[in-house]
Amino acid sequence: MSDTVLFIQNRTHRAGAQTCLMRLLRHEGMRRWNPVLLCSPGGWLPAECARYGVAVIEQEFPRSRSLSGRLFGNAVFAREVVKKLGVRGLRPSIIHANDHQEGLLGLKLAAHFNAGSAMFLRSPGMTEDDYRKYRCGEYQFLSAVGDEFRDRAQGWESAKNIELIHDGIYADEFLPPKLKASLPPQRVLVVGSPLDWKGWADLTDALHLLEGKGVALPAAFDFTGVSPDPAYNDLKLARLSKIQCNFLGRVEGFRDLVRTYDLVINPSRMETFGMAAIEVLAAGVPLLSSRSGVIEQVLSAAILFEPYDPASLAVVLDAVLGRWSGVDFGVVQAQAAICDKFLVDRAVRKLDAAYLDLSR
Repeated sequence: MSDTVLFIQNRTHRAGAQTCLMRLLRHEGMRRWNPVLLCSPGGWLPAECARYGVAVIEQEFPRSRSLSGRLFGNAVFAREVVKKLGVRGLRPSIIHANDHQEGLLGLKLAAHFNAGSAMFLRSPGMTEDDYRKYRCGEYQFLSAVGDEFRDRAQGWESAKNIELIHDGIYADEFLPPKLKASLPPQRVLVVGSPLDWKGWADLTDALHLLEGKGVALPAAFDFTGVSPDPAYNDLKLARLSKIQCNFLGRVEGFRDLVRTYDLVINPSRMETFGMAAIEVLAAGVPLLSSRSGVIEQVLSAAILFEPYDPASLAVVLDAVLGRWSGVDFGVVQAQAAICDKFLVDRAVRKLDAAYLDLSR
């Protein structure tokens, strides 16, 4: 029986973890490992797998919050997955969890199949308690998708080395840099989601500061998601008197959307990698970004601001709008840096070597 790597990813909507995993699953270099995706039923991810001919096992994931309920649910889940794999003649030789939340389920399946175990560490808010709770240290191969996060996670793990495997994109995802508009834009795209750590409230705080100083601002800011619940992430929109904030809902055609704007802002407070920012630059569109994830490796300091710091964001946005015609957004150089450091081929080569070690 040929080698099979079973990837575990619970949530299936289009977001960073899912798009990065999908790029790996469909890569030519992964075919020798016969990748199979285990995920919740429905959604963007299994549909993409079907489009690219990647095998999928769909199964409802356990949701209990209690320890006893979670352990029982994990056991039932594992039995159902084993049955579905058996029907299709699949016996995984490696189990690969796409993040720490899939850790307990991955270990359960690895034990059943006597398979090798691998895990990506990718959630920026992960703590040492999470690392212990999900038994990440019991995985044979661990890798983090970002430099700073890898160093932080290594501080929790003394028994083994945590590898650095960046997320990546394909060379054919790049578009020529968009010709800069002659005048400052009247509409700006804001990437992220309603989650508070994506920094939307920092942007609206910055806009409030700039309005108070009489700075001429774009008429509209369009956010890639639904309007946040003020109880969890209050953007305080009522204080913005001259700006329209629009919420676009879930976005599927991200690159096409990005390309319709002349300026994009990424206000995220923390990222492990920060794929949305990389995708914006690959699309050839000017970007202002917080210093989060790997962005400092591709963009110049002049158009970066401190995360969780509305005043810093306001200074950079004011400077860019005020001297628009003279601003060099460095998109050409950024695209070259991405090609040099963050193509998916590099990640696949590292995974291939890791899987070979696990298969011995």
